[in-house]
Amino acid sequence: MHVFEREVNGHRYRIAAQSVWDPARGRSVARQVVLGPAAPPPVVDLGATRTVGTRGVGDVGALIWVAEQLDLIAHIDRACGNLGAKDGPSVGELAVAVAIQRACAPGPKRDLGDFLDASVPRLSCLPGSAFSGQAFHRVAQQVTEDPLEQAQVAIAKAAVARFQLSADVLAFDTTNFDTHSATVSPDELARRGHAKSKRSDLRVVGLGLLASETGHVPLLYRAYSRNGSDQGVLEACLEGLKQLHEALDGGAGRAQPAQRTMVRDGGFWTPHLDPDLDSGGYYSLISLPLGHAAAEQALQMAARRGSMKPLSGKLQHVRAARVRTAVGKLDRTLVVVESEELLAGQKRGIAVALRRQLEQTRLVRRVLCTDQHNWSTGQIVCAFRGQWNVEELFRPAKKGGVVPWGPSHQRAGHSLCSNSIRPLARFRLVAGSGHR
Repeated sequence: MHVFEREVNGHRYRIAAQSVWDPARGRSVARQVVLGPAAPPPVVDLGATRTVGTRGVGDVGALIWVAEQLDLIAHIDRACGNLGAKDGPSVGELAVAVAIQRACAPGPKRDLGDFLDASVPRLSCLPGSAFSGQAFHRVAQQVTEDPLEQAQVAIAKAAVARFQLSADVLAFDTTNFDTHSATVSPDELARRGHAKSKRSDLRVVGLGLLASETGHVPLLYRAYSRNGSDQGVLEACLEGLKQLHEALDGGAGRAQPAQRTMVRDGGFWTPHLDPDLDSGGYYSLISLPLGHAAAEQALQMAARRGSMKPLSGKLQHVRAARVRTAVGKLDRTLVVVESEELLAGQKRGIAVALRRQLEQTRLVRRVLCTDQHNWSTGQIVCAFRGQWNVEELFRPAKKGGVVPWGPSHQRAGHSLCSNSIRPLARFRLVAGSGHR
């Protein structure tokens, strides 16, 4: 819907126009309503107003604007082969509608049509009744993993180009979400496992997320069974990471391939993964497990008097030491960095008195490992700290924030996987408050 002015017989009037679907004609038609004279400006007595109903405007409009900027519906339709019922919504329209509903008014898909009809901004010329839960499930069952992979790579490329995101440093992390899938359900995605919520009575679904350096916008995701390991999830993403690397170069309009660096925590350490990332065009930055032989040597080096030195600029309160050495057969730069916040957390988890030797060599410190030898120590520390922003995205998603992902009441695996498209709503932070 849009509002404009038109001159009739020498007088200007404000007119609201909207495109609606005419089932009899089988096409969209324009509907216009005269709001009143354009001059003088209307004066409203707010004390005499009363609420007769409400309709969603700002949040729905902001997300539809973002979807239009990224051409989300077209990207999904092209990747999935224009699935959808005849004279009904396409797979792209259904997916974006479900994502917007989940972000603005979380609820079951049976309420999707009512949600769309209760919103002023229009996602489609089709009536809200065409967007039913049954229609979504019929289409979702026909979508396979390969088209979803193509769609999210195309969307990531469009996001980098449209919003000028810096994607030279990408942060990767995983978490899991509770679901209410029945125990007897044959679902392969929701499984029992170690839940981050500490609940043992619910099946959980894992989510891996790759986020950009600026805005921490999700660019690649994986929904997976909780039985999988962190290393296995990242390995399963390698082919998608290669496609994403090439697509981001195109989205940023680069003449030469970018030197991208993937940041991850120690749970993703495996000796053969770094060469695989290198073949995909990525450098690596990871926090080594403190029990690793190279990490122990770096900690001993940092324990020597004068080895730990304060950094400059905004990291002047942080001390670090660095050394270039071999990690197995890999040439790596190791940085030992200490953090007071990390110390506070470690002290809370230790029930006995800390020994001085541990404080000097291990506590408050972690070892970062990278093949970005030309980076300064400050750049390495800043890049790794950005990885924690992915965890910041997970927290509100679990607690009912902007885009709550769980607990999920979905019963079918394809429904759980389809809900993963909800990180689309994170683009609102990039779009700006002016479009809310």
